[in-house]
Amino acid sequence: MSSKQALARRQFIQTAALGAVAGASFLNQAAAQGSEVSAPAFTVGLDPKDANRPPFAAPDVVRPLRIADLNDLEAEARKVMDPGAFAFISSGSDSQWTLRENRRAFDRLVIKPQYLVGKAVPDLRTTLLGQSLSMPIITTPMGAHGLAHQSAEFGTARGTAEAGTLMEVSTTANRSIEEIAASTKGPKWFQLYLLEDQNKSRDLIKRAEAAGYSAIVFSIDAFAPGSSDATIRMGFQFPSSLPLVNAGGSPFKRSLSWDDVRFIQETTKLPLVLKGVLTAEMAQRALNHGVSAIQVSNHGGRQLDGVSSAIEALPAVAEVVQGRVPIIMDSGIRRGTDVFKALSLGANAVAIGRPVLYGLSLGGWMGVKSVYERLQAELTRDMMIAGVGSVAEFRREYVVKAAL
Repeated sequence: MSSKQALARRQFIQTAALGAVAGASFLNQAAAQGSEVSAPAFTVGLDPKDANRPPFAAPDVVRPLRIADLNDLEAEARKVMDPGAFAFISSGSDSQWTLRENRRAFDRLVIKPQYLVGKAVPDLRTTLLGQSLSMPIITTPMGAHGLAHQSAEFGTARGTAEAGTLMEVSTTANRSIEEIAASTKGPKWFQLYLLEDQNKSRDLIKRAEAAGYSAIVFSIDAFAPGSSDATIRMGFQFPSSLPLVNAGGSPFKRSLSWDDVRFIQETTKLPLVLKGVLTAEMAQRALNHGVSAIQVSNHGGRQLDGVSSAIEALPAVAEVVQGRVPIIMDSGIRRGTDVFKALSLGANAVAIGRPVLYGLSLGGWMGVKSVYERLQAELTRDMMIAGVGSVAEFRREYVVKAAL
């Protein structure tokens, strides 16, 4: 090894060690703040001038979008968003295998249409835990919408409501759950991250009840920060101007069990949705514990890399549930055909994430509504061609595995 190579190796090891220390520091900070931030806010060797970066500024444009394909939105959002904020939203954890698998898995499924069945224009309306929706598509819980647009969760809530559907509001929102609820008349559920202080968790649940949320969504797969290589490389720092206001500075609970499910059920009469279910065994235990609905999800590939895609996990969960409670599926939905496949495989509705935030960044609440309008138009066309007249008519036989 040459002296130059040896020097480079020592510098790399020193940098890695500093990064590890910074990562540990971040985890402690995130725990103290109750933050959902998924990567250390640290970069080794920042130029001193970077300390004088201008204040964070998210896009503020409000306009309808002309969308041909939701997949186009990611590249367009990259152009208008802060690079670190974009990386935080778009990236998955570790090697991003699960992030990519969420999309690839849809390509391994083939729609089996039923022609000549005389169906009229399909009816996309549905009901989910008592909420009447214009379509079987809802907004999944995501934190920190202020990274995407200055209207933050207000814009997402309005756009979702204008589309006639439901928003799952995250504990890690940049706006209070009361303010978000007051900003929209649309249906809304509250996604809960339990806090270490059980009394504060109880207070948070009661606040959601009082604000008019009609269900509690308990995430079981994201009680520790994820890890995004992109944000580490970029040294993304979560803007101090965008606090996560709902946890009140209390750290999140880092060890969850079925006792926590019972605690939530004893605290509220609202329906409980268990989010993060990926196996038949977990689905059965959820039923045994009396949950009101199940959300099949891998957190959009943002948490544990290497787990199954949500769409591949869905059939086994549906086989156990047998229609006893509603099933929502999120992670990877980008086209009407994706929605069609998920509904055929047993979901009662799907939830979309990143496309909503990209639409928000490009057009505010109007952009969010445009995202829904595109998916609605695609699903309507797909159902019409395939011979499905309503959401209630979806069956397993409409989708088969592709011949590889």
